[in-house]
Amino acid sequence: MPDLTTPRLLLHALTLEEGEALHAGEPLDAWTFAPGYPLPDTRDGVGLFVRHRVVEFGFYLAVRRDDGLVIGEIGFAGPPTNGAVTIGYAIVPGARGRGYATEAIAALSAWALEQPGVHEVRADTLPDNEPSARALLRAGFGELESPEHVRRFTLGGGSAERSTPSG
Repeated sequence: MPDLTTPRLLLHALTLEEGEALHAGEPLDAWTFAPGYPLPDTRDGVGLFVRHRVVEFGFYLAVRRDDGLVIGEIGFAGPPTNGAVTIGYAIVPGARGRGYATEAIAALSAWALEQPGVHEVRADTLPDNEPSARALLRAGFGELESPEHVRRFTLGGGSAERSTPSG
C-alpha cells in the first residue's frame, strides 16, 4: 500500500507492525503525534486493520507536511466487498475546521476507486456530526437515505437513492 501525498498532508500507510504497535498503545518512533493523538477511537479503527490484515486496504496516519505532526487518521474498515470499500477518519481537535479531513478523504477515495474491482467508497457519520458530513460532501460524496441513527454517504457507483444534502 503506497503512502499518498496531498498538498498539505502525507498519508502514511501503516505496516502491520506499526498497526499492531499503535493498537497496543505503543509509540511509533518514526512519528511525532500532535496533542490529542491518538484519538479516543484510534484503537478501534486500527484494530480493524490489525484483524483483517489486508495491507492494500489498511490504515493511514494523516501527517501534516509543514511540521511533520500526525494530526489524524484515515483508513478502510476492510477489503472491498462487492466492489465497495468503507472508510473511516478522524482529525485531532486542534487541527479541525481547516479542510484536512476533506483532503484526506478525497485522496484515499481517489486511490481506492483506481483499484481493480472497486467502484464505490462508503462512509457513515453520526446524525449530529455536521463537520464530518460537510467534509464528505466537499470531497464529492453524496448522502443516501438512511436510518435515523446514522448518516450514510457514497462516492462512485452506489445504487441507493440519494437524498438532498442538509446544511
